[in-house]
Amino acid sequence: MANSQILELNHVNIETQDVDRSAKFYSEVLGLESRERPEFDRPGHWMYLGNMPIVHIIEPLPDNKLLTGSKDAAISHFALRIKDYEAMRDHLDKMEIDYAEVHVPGSNRRQLFIDDPDGVFVELIHMPD
Repeated sequence: MANSQILELNHVNIETQDVDRSAKFYSEVLGLESRERPEFDRPGHWMYLGNMPIVHIIEPLPDNKLLTGSKDAAISHFALRIKDYEAMRDHLDKMEIDYAEVHVPGSNRRQLFIDDPDGVFVELIHMPD
């Protein structure tokens, strides 16, 4: 399809038994804010970056049936662009969050990879202007 109708990646949805623990992680470690969320049938949080809720956290359906039915999906991680690589690395050190550092070959891009409390792999990428 030559002219894509896709405008943006809107959000990532994470299912976890402990929605408050995950919200605390995304707030304290990554600086997202838990704010307005519709009254769904299960507990959860929408974690905002500015005016956009980019990470949705929700409790699984009974019997751990995923909302999307994508239990065996092959998504390896999601990425968030960061402003200051050294500041984020220092913050992760202060929070005692383990991470892996990767320098993208042939570029000045650098990545930090972390796990959230449920093992979701999160890439923090610094892409200098």
